[in-house]
Amino acid sequence: MEREEFALVRDTLRVFSTRFGKESADGVEPESGAAAQLALDELGLGELRRADPPAATVQECALLAEEHGSRPMTTSLLGTVLLAPELLRLLGNGEGAHDSSLGLGLGRTDARPTIALSRDLRFAGTSSADLVAWDCSGADLALSVAPDGTVTTAELGAPMATADLVRDVRRAMPTGGVIGRLTTETHQHWQAYALTIVSSELVGSARSFVEQSIDYARDRHQYGRPIGSFQAVQHLLADATVQVEACTSATRYAAWCLDHEPPDRALTAARVAKAEVNISAVEAVHAGMQVFGGIAQTWEHVAHLFLRRVLLGATLLATTDDLLPVLAEPEETNR
Repeated sequence: MEREEFALVRDTLRVFSTRFGKESADGVEPESGAAAQLALDELGLGELRRADPPAATVQECALLAEEHGSRPMTTSLLGTVLLAPELLRLLGNGEGAHDSSLGLGLGRTDARPTIALSRDLRFAGTSSADLVAWDCSGADLALSVAPDGTVTTAELGAPMATADLVRDVRRAMPTGGVIGRLTTETHQHWQAYALTIVSSELVGSARSFVEQSIDYARDRHQYGRPIGSFQAVQHLLADATVQVEACTSATRYAAWCLDHEPPDRALTAARVAKAEVNISAVEAVHAGMQVFGGIAQTWEHVAHLFLRRVLLGATLLATTDDLLPVLAEPEETNR
């Protein structure tokens, strides 16, 4: 995508985020969520990674995920717009996949998928019994990727409650329909891409909340002075800024690797990024909560929506405890 074209797309998503971002948990309503998803669909972003070659690079998609994470929103950008289309694109390089097979479970060929994860929100395992459809606002079905790369469909079931109040998660019932199989290389690419996109949204959430905390520290006065002039608050915000920059650097490098490096190296970079984000994003948001003080502990304030997003995000796809042992293996066996 040309630089000017991407800037226009990113600015459009920024305006969308400003319009539909939630300012408190009281604003999370099904009616407003449906309207927001419809408005997102009209932007046409689902075509960015559908074609081969894609219209947008992974780096550009990662920046869009950051933008989406800057405000709590009920819209499914990750599941239905960035992740599922990429999986379908990769299936074109796998074994015998075809988009029309998506309709086998619903009797239609225009079905809109999201992704299915295990019940604990990690990458799906060998058993398809306990699956959930993640980030499924506006979706018709879910795609599950088994450890061997086999991609199957699942129907959407009842909503499931999670700590993230603005993310739509539902039970997923396997249909038994196999729509294709990823090769070793495309499976590595898929895992790296998913880790990177999820990490990017968490980076956007952490950065936005730290910036809000800095603005609050400038405006809030105690003892006749802005609280941002107190050294203890400055230290908190300085540490939080460093943490945000650390996970930003790791995540954007992982996105670059997906565009320029072999899948195995990209997967290693994505694992490093997710391991870093799982820790740094949470600590940065915790620091911001301390700066806001008591008001950040209330239901009406937006702070807990950011905290919920990064806390649950730290367990999504892979935890740091999952990733570090894999990263510690010698490179030749870590492929």
